[in-house]
Amino acid sequence: MSDLSSLIPQHIAIICDGNRRWARTKGWPVFKGHEFAVKNTIENLIDAASDMGVRYLTFWIFSTENWDRSKDEVEGLMNLFRYMFDQKIQQLHEKNYVIKLIGNRSGLAPDIQERIEKGEHLTANNTGMTVIFAMNYGGHDELRRTMISIAEDVKAGRIKPEEINDNLIESHLDTAGVPNPDMIVRTSGELRLSGFMSWQSQYAEFFFPKFAFPEFNSEKLAELIKEYQGRQRRFGR
Repeated sequence: MSDLSSLIPQHIAIICDGNRRWARTKGWPVFKGHEFAVKNTIENLIDAASDMGVRYLTFWIFSTENWDRSKDEVEGLMNLFRYMFDQKIQQLHEKNYVIKLIGNRSGLAPDIQERIEKGEHLTANNTGMTVIFAMNYGGHDELRRTMISIAEDVKAGRIKPEEINDNLIESHLDTAGVPNPDMIVRTSGELRLSGFMSWQSQYAEFFFPKFAFPEFNSEKLAELIKEYQGRQRRFGR
């Protein structure tokens, strides 16, 4: 991939949209779209992004609003996440990837929280690309939890209100220690972020390809990176 050797985005974040619509186009039950995404698309993209030199790759796989979907769909998704952490994390560990989670994990079932913690601990000392799963994540919820955390520090006298700045806020975000995304990709053609990484997206380049997430592959990722490389990035500084 020598043509991608320069200006590789350090962090790509993906809003994994269109699984259900993609399944319907094939005449499949909508859940099959989620299943294909978890069992095929995600791992393929992880390997492709790593090969291209990306250092951080984020997947938004369950939002705080997704709890409003049908009980059967939510339960099915949770079982898919159990499968992912039971079957896939060991494979990712063997490939030297680091696993992290952002989102309000306290809202997830205790056994899923245990699986997440086990995966994070298992891969903590790896040196390859960092793979971040956004589960029970919402941008507004993240900022609300960040404000509460900072307020508690102020109340306890650990910091003064006048000491609150961008760096301190970022240290309380779910993504503390992770560079803000260079690229945010929302698949399936929806032209909105739906609150994804509200703080972190300030200088990200946005991409809204029409293909559904299960159709996302290494060739499409390479095309998006080439488009990113061709953009004139200015930051107003």
